Parts: sequence; structure tokens; C-alpha cells
Amino acid sequence: MSTLVSAGPGGAWAWAGLRLEPEPAISENGAFVGLPETQRRIEAASLEQVWLSQHWRPDGRSFEIRYSNSPADGVSCTLLCRAYGADAAAAAAAVGALRATLAIAPRHVRAEPIEDTGELYAALVPFERAPLGLAEVRKLVTWAWLSRRDTDFPLGVAVAPLVGEAVSWEPVWDALARQETPTVIGVCVEPYAPPQDLVSYVRFLTREYGRLSQPGRPNPVFQQYVAPDPFAPGATSLYQDALRTLSGRTYRMRISLAAAATVPLHLAELVAATVCPPAATAEGRAVARVVPAHETAQAWANVAGLHRTWLDATYRQEVPQPLGERERVLADLVDLPQASAAFRFPYEIPGRPALFATARRGGAAREQPATVPGQGDPHAPTFRGGDLS
Repeated sequence: MSTLVSAGPGGAWAWAGLRLEPEPAISENGAFVGLPETQRRIEAASLEQVWLSQHWRPDGRSFEIRYSNSPADGVSCTLLCRAYGADAAAAAAAVGALRATLAIAPRHVRAEPIEDTGELYAALVPFERAPLGLAEVRKLVTWAWLSRRDTDFPLGVAVAPLVGEAVSWEPVWDALARQETPTVIGVCVEPYAPPQDLVSYVRFLTREYGRLSQPGRPNPVFQQYVAPDPFAPGATSLYQDALRTLSGRTYRMRISLAAAATVPLHLAELVAATVCPPAATAEGRAVARVVPAHETAQAWANVAGLHRTWLDATYRQEVPQPLGERERVLADLVDLPQASAAFRFPYEIPGRPALFATARRGGAAREQPATVPGQGDPHAPTFRGGDLS
């Protein structure tokens, strides 16, 4: 099995991948004649949510579904994965086992392993250098200076959830196919087990904002009450949502866009509107953020290595103070329905124009490098090719 491995004194990481295509056979993909499109989409999303749940193992693994455009053929899709090991051999074995389980895809998807190391490298590192256009889609971070003085923190911060709905991704794939320059959309998830101190912290904030939502009397000597803080009611609701998220299986998620030319902000905004439709809820919202020049190297390393290094300028969203570690976790934490809304497998509706480049349609194969250029990109891991038999 073809793998890429990056080893160091503290252990090793290994990467593997699969090609994904929509399953064309109606008898296999569940797109039965007469079934309404909305119902097909809901059933497909339900199967994908089951798939995500089956692979929830908080052992350091991460996997990313990645869509890239080909102006001549349409959109192609790969599923990339990363695993850790004590050394190169252990990491390669771990990612090989992970790829084998990930290959058992929902019925509306065909999964084929990437066996060529050059093809795997090209899928993982789609540009020779950090591209000019990098953007991220994030959960909205809200903040305000608190008007109340009877609390230990003057700055209030809360994070809006995404909306776990089976929204169609066809507009995103269609817009990606229309991009005139090479462009990639990646949704990376890492299973996460919240520590008890994070749960306790969110419970404390829920109670504290709930208290600040009510009239208060900060000094027992005086009988005059102070008004509720304007930010507190909304924050209370958001932290209640966070508690519900923490009660089930959770993932840390990164949604990245990379383009060879300028930032495809319209495409990033379309992805944000898809993972969290503006009309679905007054509280949930996603935003598109252009990566500033000084964070380009870190953002590209995240894409090239399936990492989630914190990008302060991009992720903090104008909050006037740095976020603590627990707020950073909440900023990219999603539950299973939220993860499923963003981590969508390719599908096609019978009778609709084909969006995906597939082998059966004679799509042009992506040109692959003859060897793995491990030192070509200074921001990619120092790969070496591996062949796990």
C-alpha cells in the first residue's frame, strides 16, 4: 500500500488516500425512481453521518475530504487520512489500517485506494508552493465588552454553532467546476474527546451568563438593581448549545480553500452559507475569512499535512484579546450533525448534469510527479514514500 511518512525524534505521521466517485448504479446508490430529491439527500446525509460516527476514534487520526476542479473534466474528490505511530513503520501500519476502514464508504459512493505515491502526494499537496489564494470557513465568534462589573471577566466571547442539516452541496461543486484556475476545497475532521475541565468550564460560563442575563445587585448595601447585560442572553444560549455539543461525539473541524490565483472569496462564502444556511437559525452562522499574508505558511502547512494549527488573525475574528485554549477548542468544535453537514461525500442526482470527473466518463487523469518531491515545498512535511505490503 502506498503511503507518505514524515518521521522525527518524537514519532512519525503517515498519510494515505482514496479516490471517491458518485456511485452511478441506481440499484446500488439508493436513488430509486420516484423518490423525491430532498428525501434522497436526507438519506445520503444520514448514511454519511453513520459513517462518520463509525470512525470516531480520538487517537490522533484525522481525515479530510478534498474537492478539486479540472476545467476540462469537472470536479474530482479524494479522501485523505493521517495517523500517528512511534516510528515510521508503526505510522505506516496505522494509516494503512485506517484507510482500509475508511474505504467502506456509504452506498452512494465508490472508493478506490490511491496506490501510486506520486498521485498521493499530488492529492495531498496540490500546489508546488503555498498558493496566492487561501481562505478558511469558520464558525462565527461573537464578542462584546460586558456592561456588568459583578463578574471576573470584562470581555464576553461566544461561538455560534453550525446547523446540522442535509443541505445540497451541488451549488458548491458547480461553482468549483466553474473556477478558471486550479482550486481546492478541503474539510478536515479530527475525532476529539473533550476533557472534563472543558465541560466544567462551559457549565460555569453557562451559569455565569445566565446570571448576567438577569437584573443584579452587585453591592448588598445598596438596594438598586443593575440591568441585565445585553450580551449575556445570547451568550447563554450559545453556551447551552456548546454543552449539548459536548454531550455526544465531537470533532475538531477545519474547512480550507486554496486557489492558484486570488482568493475565491465568493466560493468560500458559498461554502459558509451551505454548512450553515443563514435562514436556518438566528444563532448559528459560519463566516468566510481570507488568510492574511503573514499566516499563509501556517495555513498551507495545515492543508498539506492535514493539521489544524491555530491561525490567530484568521480565526480570532477581530476579538480584541487573544482567545484562551478552551475558547480555541470551542471555535472549531462540532458535533456529529454539524460535522456531517460539512463533510459531504460526492453524490449525483439522476437526470441532473454530471458534476464529477470519473474514470468511467473518460476524465483526464491528473498529471503526477515521477517521484515524491519531499523537499519541494518548504511548508509541507518532509515526506518519504512508503509501500506497506
